[in-house]
Amino acid sequence: MNTRLAIVTGAGGAVGGSYLKHFLKAENTKCVALSRSNLEATEVIQFKVDLLDENKTREAIEQLDLSGISDLILVHGVGKFKYEDLESLPHLNQDPHKIDNEVFLSNYHTFVNVVNPLVEKLTKEHQGGQKITLALCGFGSISDKYKIPFWRSYTYAKDTLRQYIKDLAKSEEWKGLIRGRFINVSTTDTGNENKLRPNVTVEEKQYWLKPEKIVAQSMPVIESLQPLWQEIDVYEILPGFNPEEYYNDYQTIKQKWERQMGLVNA
Repeated sequence: MNTRLAIVTGAGGAVGGSYLKHFLKAENTKCVALSRSNLEATEVIQFKVDLLDENKTREAIEQLDLSGISDLILVHGVGKFKYEDLESLPHLNQDPHKIDNEVFLSNYHTFVNVVNPLVEKLTKEHQGGQKITLALCGFGSISDKYKIPFWRSYTYAKDTLRQYIKDLAKSEEWKGLIRGRFINVSTTDTGNENKLRPNVTVEEKQYWLKPEKIVAQSMPVIESLQPLWQEIDVYEILPGFNPEEYYNDYQTIKQKWERQMGLVNA
């Protein structure tokens, strides 16, 4: 019987936890959780690790038992976000190529630190005659395509991650065994988002995306073996919302975010 192995990073968070719940209910699926905190779920193979630690992450991946595994899925929802007010960050304002290193490391290197040893491990399995397919799933913001200046470090990190996954998925070396998926989401109702924006109104929050919806809409795409690369948007429809107008109106974005973050009076 073919068995699937699902690896979920940031499994202690809202998005990662929702994917973990999904995989735990799925048939013929083993679950691995990579998290900085301990999880209550006992039926999950857990590794308590900081993904910024390349060596510790490699040690965790190398312990995985891939015997009998036919398909491996990595869902990686880890990554810090920062609102960058260019007026208060002159070093960013003066150099358009300058980015926040913490944001980049947490969004890009945490993924690479997992995938590099994972790909090496699969290479050995393939050389031994066991062909395992691999789905790499990253996450970004629907706003990334608009290059919002107030979170340009985040967008840069996500664009770099997109290209990394796409290159792996389309590489001649893997001949279709790796598929890349990128899920772009609107504002999602997570603990971190609520801490970042404590002054959001009840009306605004009703259009925040629930993690369960992300899972429901993305899983058919993640599970499908074709195409090798696919990017989808998941969002809540806000009546009358025009993304082209809103995302190009930087002043309106700045005013809304600063109000929601409590930096200015409502």
